[in-house]
Amino acid sequence: MSTLYLFLIFALVLAGLIVLTTRFRFPIFLVMLFATFAFGLLAGLDPVVVVSKSLEGFKQMMGGLAVLIVSGFLLGELLEKSGGTVAIANATLRLLGKKRAPWAMALTGAVISVPVMCCDTAFIILSPISRTLARGGRLPLTLISLALATGTYSAFKLIPPAPGPLGVMSFFGANFAKTFFLSLLVFCPVFLVGMFWSLKAGKAVQDQFPAEEGALFQEENELKPKTTVWMALLPIISPLFLIIIHSFAPSIFPDTPILQSWALFLGNPAVALPLGVVMQMALNRKSGMDNLNQWFSQAVNRAASILLIVGAGGALGAVVQETGLANTLGEFLIESQMPGLLVPFLLAALFKITQGSSLVAMLTTPALIAPFLPALHLSPEIAALAVGAGALAVVHINDSFFWVVTRFAEMDVRRGFRTLTLLSLWQSLVAISVVWILGLFF
Repeated sequence: MSTLYLFLIFALVLAGLIVLTTRFRFPIFLVMLFATFAFGLLAGLDPVVVVSKSLEGFKQMMGGLAVLIVSGFLLGELLEKSGGTVAIANATLRLLGKKRAPWAMALTGAVISVPVMCCDTAFIILSPISRTLARGGRLPLTLISLALATGTYSAFKLIPPAPGPLGVMSFFGANFAKTFFLSLLVFCPVFLVGMFWSLKAGKAVQDQFPAEEGALFQEENELKPKTTVWMALLPIISPLFLIIIHSFAPSIFPDTPILQSWALFLGNPAVALPLGVVMQMALNRKSGMDNLNQWFSQAVNRAASILLIVGAGGALGAVVQETGLANTLGEFLIESQMPGLLVPFLLAALFKITQGSSLVAMLTTPALIAPFLPALHLSPEIAALAVGAGALAVVHINDSFFWVVTRFAEMDVRRGFRTLTLLSLWQSLVAISVVWILGLFF
């Protein structure tokens, strides 16, 4: 099979995947699965081998990752239903004060969006609070809404254990603790440039204040938390603490093998995150087992579609590897002198811009890039961050987040393009710039 032919059919399958998921709105799982079959057959693989390699890749990706994603969704569902999101929001507001309402809402959005596992959901949950603050402080609703969007959007795209970063990290085999640390280094400047743009663009709209009434929004008296901020944060912080201890266990317990083994066991993400779920269930036991079981089922349903996409991505990656295209493309990239960092960034950005979903972009790109990772001369952690940077660009009309923000902020489409779309573009460019700098050291 000639190299040119493999390139052509790979490009054809990639173009078909984009068209079918964007133009015709086919389910991404089915499209990726049949794209995998089509590529393998057109590349000349035996049909039996195509099926076996597809199932092998699907199984490998669904292994431990399924536990992580379902646990993450359970943490978010319990946090939301127990009132933990409101408790965290109120605590942030008390800490920063209403005079710094934009910063308070942005930081709250960043904290909430990761465990809630959806920037849309986090924005909707916190919108009543931001609306009340805008009305009370006579601040433009565009300003508050852009600040909230800054925090929810950037954190959800960059920081594990949000499903996108977690899936990318697992595809590339990146170290969780190292990726988490580096993602925070990327998030900080991305967050700051987002706030700078939010303040600049939002203050330009001086006469736009939220209406006093509206069925679309909750009233202020409905925002009383049902739990304390520590009860909300403890099940989130504890797993992260255990995972960090896991990474440094040999250094912390060099002479005590038993403690080292327990630290490695408890700090494994597949153990730490479920422990956080159990802790959250225990803290919210007064809600009753019926409610807890109902929330559990809702979280699993939300996680199912993501797991299918992850599994299909693993299948595609396994078949691509079997065809030998990985080595061929790797040689091409080396000869073309293209910076390796741009490959995952540009491919993720292409998927995001064309089909709208950052999550789909983040779960599809690694399936195509993972086989070529050694040829790109990127560490798994840097490659994962480059995908996240690409998935930040850009929010426009084919992204549900665009309509959530503009509707709740009472913005028309034109203002949405001039504010939110440009906001996501600047964040993406800053993100890849910071990732490039980090790549010089890691």
